[in-house]
Amino acid sequence: MYRQICSHNILGCIAFFAVFFSVYAQSDPVSEKSAGYSPETVRYLQGLYNEAEQLYTFRSDYPGGFENWQTDARRELKVLIGLNRIAAYNGDHNSKIELMEKTDRGSHTLQKGMIETEYNVQIPFWLLIPKGSGPFPLALLPHGHDKRGQDTYAAVYHDEAHRQKTLAGDRDVAVQAVEKGFIAIAPAVRGLSDQAPGVPDLRKRHGDKTCRSQQMHCLLCGRTAIGERVWDMSRILDWALKLPQVDDHTVLMMGNSGGGMVTLYSAACDERISIAVPSCSFSVIASTQGYIYHCDCNAVPGILQWGNLYDVAGLIAPRYLLTVNGLKDKLHSIDDINFAAGRVQAVYQAAGAETHYEHRWGPEGHRFYKDLMWPFIAGARE
Repeated sequence: MYRQICSHNILGCIAFFAVFFSVYAQSDPVSEKSAGYSPETVRYLQGLYNEAEQLYTFRSDYPGGFENWQTDARRELKVLIGLNRIAAYNGDHNSKIELMEKTDRGSHTLQKGMIETEYNVQIPFWLLIPKGSGPFPLALLPHGHDKRGQDTYAAVYHDEAHRQKTLAGDRDVAVQAVEKGFIAIAPAVRGLSDQAPGVPDLRKRHGDKTCRSQQMHCLLCGRTAIGERVWDMSRILDWALKLPQVDDHTVLMMGNSGGGMVTLYSAACDERISIAVPSCSFSVIASTQGYIYHCDCNAVPGILQWGNLYDVAGLIAPRYLLTVNGLKDKLHSIDDINFAAGRVQAVYQAAGAETHYEHRWGPEGHRFYKDLMWPFIAGARE
């Protein structure tokens, strides 16, 4: 019954959406002391989010084994985030690309571009290409809740304060990538950038947040905000992987915070991505204390009847995955992250690729950690 609902009527899950933003009991059940919940609320949550009811959370005894689990789970995840509806809406739409004049930066060139990923949706991006003949590996780098995020990643600074904040958090990842020999693409992310298309929050009905306004309009049409972002990333890859300078054997995707969530879901759904590095975004969908720390725009109706965020990450196996979190990042629980990392490791072991996944801790907060990320990426390419 659940599969039928999620396959044919995502709108039927919207009623769940309101509940989703309340709380969720992980393997360590919500206790009666947690957040002041009444005993009745605790029992309600324990029943509602019972892992035994999750159809696609990874189990070693899944019928047909690991490969069947991954095939089935990926298919249903694409339905849940609305990719099938987006594809049906766009039919045989072909993405249109416009590239502006190049700027020589010494070690590389910088070029602004625009891609029409679906009808009436124009996504701007920065394209950074190393000097030399290539071919070069590709890095696709979606940003998080930063209105100038693609500029941040490409080191297109608005002022000195922007430059200092970017460098202090290792956020110039497109420049880091191009200096490592990658062709780097830093796209604007729908709902998260003031340069990307979005749905304005009229009358501040959704907290004056474009990302939440985007999500609500998506839900009303059987889509999700994360699904639209995944769609955009895949359309960028369709174009970029045809460039003569690109070596399609290595496709890196990396982003921080909301960009890490785009990275997780994109790599789970698009098998062309060979290395995924989500930063300060990996955890469980909700903490053991019953709090949801990801922005509302990352919510997927029905996801906790499908599985959990570690199951999304498990769909990346046996490709390379590094999850990174900051020890001082207050958005997530260290215990929950360690638990989730253990679950992902179990999936990678089942895939016979246990060395292809790592979790690493940075010493600070909600930021990139280039000294942790790039050595893993280099090892994955060996």
